[in-house]
Amino acid sequence: MVQVPLKDYSYANARVRAMSARLLDESVYRELLDALDYNRALAVLEETEYGEDIEHFMMEGARPTIIDRAFNRNLIRNFARIKDFFMGRPEEMVNALLSRWDPYNLKTVMRGMRALVPKTEIVRNLVPIGSLDLTVLGEIVGQPDLRASLDAIVMFSPQWWIPYGQAITAHLAEYLREHDLAVLELALDKFHYEKIDALLKRSDANTTLVREVVTMEVDAINIVTLMRICGLELEGAKAEDYFVPGGTIATAKEFARIMELGQPEKVYEALYLKTPYREALEKAWKNFDERGESAFEDEMEKHTIRTCLKMSKDPLGIGIIITYMWKKYLEITNLRIILRGKSIGLIESQIRKELFMKDEDTREK
Repeated sequence: MVQVPLKDYSYANARVRAMSARLLDESVYRELLDALDYNRALAVLEETEYGEDIEHFMMEGARPTIIDRAFNRNLIRNFARIKDFFMGRPEEMVNALLSRWDPYNLKTVMRGMRALVPKTEIVRNLVPIGSLDLTVLGEIVGQPDLRASLDAIVMFSPQWWIPYGQAITAHLAEYLREHDLAVLELALDKFHYEKIDALLKRSDANTTLVREVVTMEVDAINIVTLMRICGLELEGAKAEDYFVPGGTIATAKEFARIMELGQPEKVYEALYLKTPYREALEKAWKNFDERGESAFEDEMEKHTIRTCLKMSKDPLGIGIIITYMWKKYLEITNLRIILRGKSIGLIESQIRKELFMKDEDTREK
């Protein structure tokens, strides 16, 4: 394992630039989209760096669910390589960036188990690059029902090193009483960002950049929560209970004041004036009647990605790594969309409509 000295990103950034050069260029996407069927698209992909990962699972077949496992393997392999470059403070910062996927994965499992989604589909939607690896997540998904999965998180958190077990434990009784997954999801978010905030007290340039990313993540959670619960009767709960600290909305009281505006339009207007996300909020509001708070969730994610794709200006800073991480995530997201589309017979124009931020990612390259 190669490790670099504390506070030194120069060696790692040179390696990450080499990894960035292996990201697929536009010609490969054209070949994939032009492929006449799923098998021919898969043949194109086998000639890229994903060939090694596809071959690893080929004995199990070439179904889309198997190829999804190959994509996960590739993602884990590349991000583990980045982790191995570091020790000390840089390692903490990289782990802080990747840890956002831990609560995401646990929420994905909980939502899927509750909705009785097939386990293979739940696993397909996981991004196992944080502290919870695919083995641990697979054990949680493998439980017979949601309650058993929650019990597994709580009971086996010391052995499996699931730091979120105590957050689930503290709010499990409330969830069982209310049967509202938002109770557990909020508990996970609060626990997670409290831990991350403790790592970001320094004022150096790299910590500041990571804090900017984390602030956007927290803002997205609070904005989506406000658009979801505004105008609702909270039945004994206080608005402050739904607040996640660490974002642009500085205090729980400020969060409560916005929520007390009641009507979604007034809450949206307050967020528009208070936060630096006007373009994203405008786009989300246009789709709010049709999609509800999901429109805000999607537009805030896009804003975060757009911002992260522009963070690589300092050749010696962590921004190079942040930009690569999101480019790699976008690449695999779009490869999944293309292969899934080919597997069900969609034509090129239909698949192109589903691609996630593909034009923007291409412009950044």
